[in-house]
Amino acid sequence: MKQTILITIIFSIGFSVLGQSQKEFDSLKIKLGTIFMKDQTFRRIYIEAENKLGKDSDAYEYFWEVVETQDKILEKEVTRIIDKYGWLGISQVGRLANGTLWSVLQHGSVASKEKYAPLLKASVLKEESQPSHYARLIDRMLINSDQPQLYGTQINNQSNDVPTFFPIEKPEYVNQRRKEIGLEEIQSFAKERGLEWNIAQKEK
Repeated sequence: MKQTILITIIFSIGFSVLGQSQKEFDSLKIKLGTIFMKDQTFRRIYIEAENKLGKDSDAYEYFWEVVETQDKILEKEVTRIIDKYGWLGISQVGRLANGTLWSVLQHGSVASKEKYAPLLKASVLKEESQPSHYARLIDRMLINSDQPQLYGTQINNQSNDVPTFFPIEKPEYVNQRRKEIGLEEIQSFAKERGLEWNIAQKEK
């Protein structure tokens, strides 16, 4: 009898903990959804703002000052979440909330990118995050530091009005690096974006 009661208590505690965890994940999902909205709202209207205010105007400069201030606030919110819960996977909070972690860090500081990139990569390798998010995070971080990118996700649209890839580290091995994290071959990526790719690929 005592054994039956003990087993019942153990199962009750277990289901209670699971229930609390799911409630917490649901709450985080909602919170991250709101953060994503804040992260994207101004970026969705920047072209209209540029056309209306003028690219070189003080008003348009202020527009981006507001965006950058908001970016810093959201970065703090997201890094607090990651520090407490780790990199929340798709199975925990859904694809949108999971992608919000990446989106905010993509607009955040290099220090945050460097700190949390390994967590994102581990999540990608567990198929709990999107490979393209990790690749874009790393490539943007490198490009912003004047270094060649690794995965070929960053495209220069300012080069004589003809889109080209920003420099890629050892481009003959880019497909191998892309394959390691689950990305399609660079040839397909380039074709989808109207870019040329004629560098033969090697394996180490």
